[in-house]
Amino acid sequence: MTHLINKRAELTEKVMVSAEIKQVLYSYKQPGERLGDVVDRLIRDRKRDEFIEHLDRIVKEGDFVPLDSDPEVAAIKKEAARAGKHRQKSVAVY
Repeated sequence: MTHLINKRAELTEKVMVSAEIKQVLYSYKQPGERLGDVVDRLIRDRKRDEFIEHLDRIVKEGDFVPLDSDPEVAAIKKEAARAGKHRQKSVAVY
């Protein structure tokens, strides 16, 4: 809620909505929020939903290459395995 308090000083515009839309916005209002806060939250939620839809489309339609065939990934895995073996051989000193 702290981010809302800081933004409130920046609010200077009025948006005209029908009485019906105003009532819907009031029904979405959480304690301490102004209608502008509700609109801000709805916009952020919508952007998040659009991004998730975009990722879902990429997964569904994308042509992916297995990571195991990537030489850089193979090198990272090899280094991680080598580092893991080195740590297993180490003796903890207290």
